[in-house]
Amino acid sequence: MNLNRSLGIFATLLICTWASTFFDQEWDAWKAKYDKKYSSTKEEHLRRKTWEDTWHKVQKHNRRADRGLSKYWMAMNHFADITPGEVRRKSCLMTTGAEAANAPTYSFGLRQGLPDHVDWRESKCVTDAKSQGFCGSCWAFATVGVIESRLCIKNNKLMTLSEQQLVDCDYENGACCGGLPINALMYVTQNGIMKSEDYEYEEKQKTCEFKEDKAIQLNATKYYNLPDENSIMSAVALEGPVTVGFAADYDFMQYSHGIFDGECAKSANHAIIAVGYGTEKDEDGEEQPYWIVKNSWGEEWGENGFGKVKRGIDKCSISTFASSFDFLE
Repeated sequence: MNLNRSLGIFATLLICTWASTFFDQEWDAWKAKYDKKYSSTKEEHLRRKTWEDTWHKVQKHNRRADRGLSKYWMAMNHFADITPGEVRRKSCLMTTGAEAANAPTYSFGLRQGLPDHVDWRESKCVTDAKSQGFCGSCWAFATVGVIESRLCIKNNKLMTLSEQQLVDCDYENGACCGGLPINALMYVTQNGIMKSEDYEYEEKQKTCEFKEDKAIQLNATKYYNLPDENSIMSAVALEGPVTVGFAADYDFMQYSHGIFDGECAKSANHAIIAVGYGTEKDEDGEEQPYWIVKNSWGEEWGENGFGKVKRGIDKCSISTFASSFDFLE
């Protein structure tokens, strides 16, 4: 009896020692991969605890996904040391003052004869995913990404444009404290936009350094809101990518691949881009519709900065704050 008890204690100690060594090695490798540095030993200890909690959550979720109980998988990406509370307090979408741009709402409806699959990356008219960093400027990245794509679709030339100009110079929005893409579209249609190489992103607001002689003019007839997923689908298929709102919560931060069907925040707090849509069959042979989205959390998130989100159920309020613009003929 005492021998069995001693063996049990020894086995427990062995497992705990192995686990501690394993987590030490994984933690050091993760910090090196994402160049993580902390201001104090206390902060690192707290971040390590959060990181371990995330590790267990990711492993548990992915086991469920492997059994077909979820349509997406998670990863230990660069957000793994951020607490759920920090995620919920972080918003880069200004949800008040939505009427500031005085933009109309156009309902495209679900047009007949739309293709089953659209992905504007295939046309080479979508820039690589970028990173907004610690600045709450998702609204600027979503707006600029749509403009980059639609200019390319129109002119067959893909250019990388400046988010920093919007952060510094678009006073209808709140720089790193959040904004709305529809307001940013109003600003750009009235002022034009510079290339990124002429006005580089710095993750903070500075004095406006806009130079009109270096700005590209959109020659846009109007900017407008889209009210629902059918209108977004028609606009994406017929005209190009559009900005959409998203109620991003902790699950979305750790997204790796698959069709996201996880938990959402209570309301839209993030802006991303719908660059396409499609369907794929699940293990039961059922068609699963999805949006293809471009995020502004760097190429470390999702599939090189892109992902899929369940379509047709307004997942995470994706139809909220959807907007775009039209060119002059």
